[in-house]
Amino acid sequence: FVACISPEKGPFLFAEAARKAGVAAVFVGDGPAAAEVQARYPEAKVLGWQKPEAARAALRKARALVFPSLWYEGQPLTVLEAKASGTPVVVSDVCAGRESIVDGEMGLWFKSGDADDLARALVALKDDATVRRMSKAAYEDYWRDPPTLERHIERLLAVYATMLAARAA
Repeated sequence: FVACISPEKGPFLFAEAARKAGVAAVFVGDGPAAAEVQARYPEAKVLGWQKPEAARAALRKARALVFPSLWYEGQPLTVLEAKASGTPVVVSDVCAGRESIVDGEMGLWFKSGDADDLARALVALKDDATVRRMSKAAYEDYWRDPPTLERHIERLLAVYATMLAARAA
């Protein structure tokens, strides 16, 4: 988990699912719910905010990035950073981050707000071969077409051109 540790980001959901799955929940970040997460889930590791290189190292070391946000979020950069590092991503089915993750290939989707379904995904990632396969797929997918500023502008201009052409027709 790499984010502000606040209730809407789903830290309690992640900690509960990790407990059910028998895996370690690691949080990189801090926030208004950090102390409560640590109190309710003493087995969880809350590392606090890290310098960028340390956060990237934690992401590379992780079996997966878990993105359990309870809110709909636009394209979260953390999901893309995980893919760039070759880290599989577990993301809720209502977050735009799922658009970057092919379920079962480079990570897993879970039903938003469902600790049991998130635990199911975490258990699936206990398998080393699954993690290696998803890691490779995530890395290759990201680097096949990295989201550079130039590509973003090019694609955005193409959308505008399509909209203007449709309006003119």
